[in-house]
Amino acid sequence: MKKIIILFLIISGILLALGTNRGTAQEKLTADQIMHRVDSRPIPKDLTAEMAMNLIDRKGQVRQRTVKTLRMGDDKQIMWFLLPADVKGSSFLRISYEDREDDMWLYLPAFGKVRRIASHTKKGNFMGTDFTFEDLGDRKLGDYAYRLVKEEKVGEKSCWVVESTPNKGVSTDYSRIVSWIWKDEYIPLREEFYDGSAALRKVMTMELTQLKKYWVPKRVLMEDLKAAHKTAMIFDKIDVDTGLSEKIFDTSSLTRIY
Repeated sequence: MKKIIILFLIISGILLALGTNRGTAQEKLTADQIMHRVDSRPIPKDLTAEMAMNLIDRKGQVRQRTVKTLRMGDDKQIMWFLLPADVKGSSFLRISYEDREDDMWLYLPAFGKVRRIASHTKKGNFMGTDFTFEDLGDRKLGDYAYRLVKEEKVGEKSCWVVESTPNKGVSTDYSRIVSWIWKDEYIPLREEFYDGSAALRKVMTMELTQLKKYWVPKRVLMEDLKAAHKTAMIFDKIDVDTGLSEKIFDTSSLTRIY
């Protein structure tokens, strides 16, 4: 009898746990609620990594670059190009704000000075990659209207598919962005970017790795469908929450590597 009671309690506990998980999985969220959770998910206080930046043309030929990058939250980022010789010494700095457009600067050794990226040039490609300066910026939550399109898997991960449409007056190169948001962690695993004529222009996919309590990018691929060109960012030597100084994220740091 004791064995039967114990077995009954075990089964009841399992069913209760399954019921709890099922309730969580079936939680109904609006598109706005989903994107607010994306915006507020836990991220590292700071991140350091080396990155292979591979530029892949329509024939499959690859040009490889090596980059060191530092981030502080989502608000500050600096990159230094280490290799090859034609880009070595180039660097990029971005600082984002809640209430205004991002500030961006680029340093190119050939010109010997730091150049501020003007608003009208942010739609241009970054260092010959398939990422524009806009793609590297911080997308402001309040700049878009959101619509939940459907639910769909990316590989084995269940996702919400959310469409983001820029509000009137927002400066962007895209008429809409469609994002596959991983339900478990509120992270976009795939994004489609549509141009001003509503044609699909670019597709970005992301592979993640878990480091400490965070999920961080392991590989990001941006494909320009019109140009038949791809850029893969492959991260290595990733470290988080090391106590980086905010002083690093300054234009004076563009000409030296930390």
